[in-house]
Amino acid sequence: MKKLAIATIGLAVLSTSAFASKARLEALGQNVFGSQYLDDNRNVFLNPAHLNTHYDWITMEWGNTNKTYAGTTADNAAGPKAEGGMFKNTGNMIYGLYFGSESDVSQNLRTLAGVNAAVAEETNNLDLFIAGDAGVQWGVRLTHGAYEDEANDHESTATRMTVGVVSGNIDTFLNFGLANKADDGSNEFDGAGSIDFGITYGMGDMDIYARYSTISAEDANDDEYTRADTTLGVAKTYKLNDKANAWASAYYTMSSSENDFTGAGAPGESKSNYLPVVIGLEVMAKEWLTLRGSVVHEVIGTDEADNGDKSTRADTTTVNAGASLVFGDLTIDGLIGNSTDGDNASGTSTASGNGNLRTDNIMSRVSMTYKF
Repeated sequence: MKKLAIATIGLAVLSTSAFASKARLEALGQNVFGSQYLDDNRNVFLNPAHLNTHYDWITMEWGNTNKTYAGTTADNAAGPKAEGGMFKNTGNMIYGLYFGSESDVSQNLRTLAGVNAAVAEETNNLDLFIAGDAGVQWGVRLTHGAYEDEANDHESTATRMTVGVVSGNIDTFLNFGLANKADDGSNEFDGAGSIDFGITYGMGDMDIYARYSTISAEDANDDEYTRADTTLGVAKTYKLNDKANAWASAYYTMSSSENDFTGAGAPGESKSNYLPVVIGLEVMAKEWLTLRGSVVHEVIGTDEADNGDKSTRADTTTVNAGASLVFGDLTIDGLIGNSTDGDNASGTSTASGNGNLRTDNIMSRVSMTYKF
C-alpha cells in the first residue's frame, strides 16, 4: 500500500489535504470502509496500521442521526449516517478517536432477524485507535457501542476489535467480533461470532489480494444464520500523468449462506459466485478541484437457491462519480448526484436517477476533512 501513496504523488504535491471519505471510495467503486489496494485515509478502518502513514487529520461525514432513514438502518449514499473523529500523532504513537461508525453487516442481519428498528441499528458506537512502528507497522482498533431503554425493554450492544500489520510489501488485517446483541423485548439477535481476514501483496504498480470473512448468528427462536465469503483479486495502478491516476481491478468472490431465521421466511441455503471488473479514474482538474469516477461490471455472476435453481445475476453495471473541493488543507468530498427525485428513498447518488447532472443538488454523501 505504501507504493500507492507514491503512485498518487501527482495529487499529493499539489495539495496537502487528505483524501479520506466514503464518497471518494464509493465514487471509485470501492467499499466505503476501506480498500485493499487503493490508498485512502479511510483504510485505517480496514487496517489500523495505516495510521502510521495517515495521521494528523480530522474528518466528519455529514448525515442523518435517525435510526431509520431512506427505508433502512444501514448507511448508504441515499441515507448517509453522521460520524467523525480525529487522528493525532503524539511522540512515537498515533492515537485516534472516532464516533458513529457502524457495521452495515450487523445492522442488515439484525433487521433480517426481525428485531425492532429501535435496536436494529448499532448506536452510540465509539472507536479507539492506537498504532506505532516497531520495525513493523502495527495498529489496533477497538469498537464498542451500547443502548438500553428499560421502559420498552430494548437493549443493544456491539463490541469488536481490528488488528493490522504493514511490513514491506505485505498488508494484512484481522477483524473479529467480540459481542453483538439486540433485544426488543420479543425478538432477539445474537451475533455468535465473526471473522474478517484480509491480505494484500504489492508488486510495483500491481496488487494481489485475498479476503475471507465468516459470520454466524441466532434469533429469538434459536434459528441460525451463517455466511462465508472468499475473495481473490488483482489490481493495477496507472499513473496517466502528473494530475491523473487510473485503477483497474478484478476479483472473484465465492459466497455461501444458510439462513433459517423465521422472520426471513427460512430461505435455507444459497450460493453466489461473481467476478466484477472495476475501472476507476481520478483527475486533478484544478488545484482546488479533483474529479473522479468508476464503472463496475460483473463479467460473470450466478446465484443458486436452496432447491438448486440457478440464475444469472442481472443489471450488474454501475457508474459512480464524485468530486473534492480543496481549500488548502481542508477538503470537501461528495458524490455527484444525478437523481431526478430529490433527497428521498432513491437518494441523490450517481447510482440512481436517469443520468442528468443535478445543478440544484450537486453533491451527496458530503464529508469534510482537515489535514494538520
